[in-house]
Amino acid sequence: MEDQELLRLWKKQENKIDELLNINSQLLKEQISQKARKALVGLKAEKVLGIVTGAIYILFLGALLGIGVAATPYKIDFFVLSIGAIFLVNLKVFIDYIRHLVMVSQINFERPVADIQEQLLTLKLSLINSTRFVVLQIPFYTTWHLGNSWFPNHANPSWVIIQYVITGLFACLAVFLFWYIKPKNAGKKWVKWVISSAGISHIEKSLIQLQELKDFKADS
Repeated sequence: MEDQELLRLWKKQENKIDELLNINSQLLKEQISQKARKALVGLKAEKVLGIVTGAIYILFLGALLGIGVAATPYKIDFFVLSIGAIFLVNLKVFIDYIRHLVMVSQINFERPVADIQEQLLTLKLSLINSTRFVVLQIPFYTTWHLGNSWFPNHANPSWVIIQYVITGLFACLAVFLFWYIKPKNAGKKWVKWVISSAGISHIEKSLIQLQELKDFKADS
């Protein structure tokens, strides 16, 4: 009888230990999942701020473009061409910010880890492509101040050469960055630094936490 009583008590304690282990396991899973969620809070905040400031900048560019078109209604000058290009690029980026905010908001952390990782990787790819597009406006910041009335025909030849060199260098830089900033180069140090401004670091943190959760589930 004593042996049976000891066996019963031992099984009872074993069940309690198993229950505690399951509770601790669930708490740890929830903690890791919460860290993955929190990693995206910063990304949401950045996108909201970008949408607000982007809207103001686009309105400003639109006003400048309207003034330029009104001043030269029958021809396209350097100012209209440059501001127009900058406006279109920033409008595209502004739309991307809204789309990315929607994509982040649609991520459901109750779904399987593999599905969440796929959504985050899709978002990461979209952020990289958006960053590539931003660099295309770089050379137009070197030409908006030029006027058809004096450039290049009535400008100092040395100034014309300097202007061509500067614009050419910035154009080459823009083309190089557009070509080189790709998902396959995202791990390289300076590319990583460039795309970090798009919020990639927040996604990386979330992916790390999700991988930890995936590994934990595989071990348990």
